[in-house]
This record gives sequence, C-alpha cells and structure tokens, in this order.
Amino acid sequence: MRKSLIWLIVASALLLTIGVGVTVALLVASSNPVVNTFTVGGVDITLTETTTEYKMTPGVTVAKDPTVTVLANSEKSWLFVKVEKENDFDTFCTYEIQDGWIALEGQTGVFYKTVEKSSANQLFPVLKNNSIHIKDTVTEEQLNGVTVNPTLTVTAYAAQIDGLATPAAAWQVLNP
Repeated sequence: MRKSLIWLIVASALLLTIGVGVTVALLVASSNPVVNTFTVGGVDITLTETTTEYKMTPGVTVAKDPTVTVLANSEKSWLFVKVEKENDFDTFCTYEIQDGWIALEGQTGVFYKTVEKSSANQLFPVLKNNSIHIKDTVTEEQLNGVTVNPTLTVTAYAAQIDGLATPAAAWQVLNP
C-alpha cells in the first residue's frame, strides 16, 4: 500500500509538472517583426522671371513676372518670398503682391503661403498682374538724376511644414 501511495504521489507530481509545462507553453507567443522604413522627404523650388531689366517710362505698366515653382512631389511646405526694394524704388515704381500671399508679421517685404504636396509642379506668381507700374508723377529731371538704378529683388524660400508649426518658426529656420 505504501508503494502504491508513493507511485500515486509521483504520478500526480508528474501530471502536475506536465500540466504546468503545457500551460506555460500555451501562454508564450511571439510576433512577426515590424520593419519601419524612413525615407527622405524634400522641398524643391525654383524662381524664374522672363525679363530682369526694364526702361523707366512715366505712366507705363511693365511686365514683371517672378514666379516660384514648387516642384512635383515636394512635401507640404511653407513657401516664402522676400521682396526687397533698393535705390529709391518707391520714388519711381509701385507694385502689388499677388493675391494669396500673406504678409509675415514683423518682417518687411516677406510674404508666405502654405503649399500642399502634389504630384505636379505648382506655380505661384509673386506680383499681381505680373507687373510693376512706373509712377505718372516721375519727371524727366528725376530720371536724369538717377545715378544708381532702382531695383526690386525677389528671393524664394521653402521649408517642410512638419516640425515647423508656424510660418514665423519656419522663417526663423530659413533666415535667422
């Protein structure tokens, strides 16, 4: 009887060990790996203009067409233009910025817009009606007195919008 009892205890212990082992085996699992691939995004722009030299004739509107192109597949971005007037430009000429550009607060001559990602090139004219106007009030005496020609310089900038929550933050990165 004692032998039977020992065998019964050994058999019970063996069954308990096997049962725990199966339970542990049933509670263990693994998954397939998840591979994260990080690609490089980009923002590509060009700035073009048909003509860059003009004759000043009072009262004449002159074709001037600086155009920023955001190239296909560029990431969503902040797009900026900086328009700088030099050498008494305002004495002789006027212009307006094309609709859709927003003046950047606290920055003279800086305008921006947001541009969505697109599979096609996107064109953004800078000047309204692609022109500047020579003031009617300009006199021959003023023109003869010009020693340094007035200039209007347009520069374009772009920054991917991700990580730059505001246009001011983007401008700070582009032009600190």
